[in-house]
Amino acid sequence: MPARSELRIADLKQRVPSRTTLMNVKIPASIGDAIDRIAKELQLSKTEVVVALLNEGLEVAADRLRGLKAKAAATSDD
Repeated sequence: MPARSELRIADLKQRVPSRTTLMNVKIPASIGDAIDRIAKELQLSKTEVVVALLNEGLEVAADRLRGLKAKAAATSDD
C-alpha cells in the first residue's frame, strides 16, 4: 500500500491506517454528496476518498504546470 501522500482511488481497497491532520474546509454540497456516494460505494471513509482525490488532482495540476512551463520556455526561445 502506498504512503498516504501517494494514495490513489485505485489503492483504496487495500487501505492501511495512517496519521492524519484535521483540515476544515467548506465545499459545495454537490461535491460533499459525491464524496459521500463514493465512500459508501467503496465502503471507505470520507477521509480516504478525499485524500485520494486530492492526490490525483495534485498530480494532474503538477503535470499541467510542467506543460505550461515547457510551452513558456519554448516560446521564449523563439
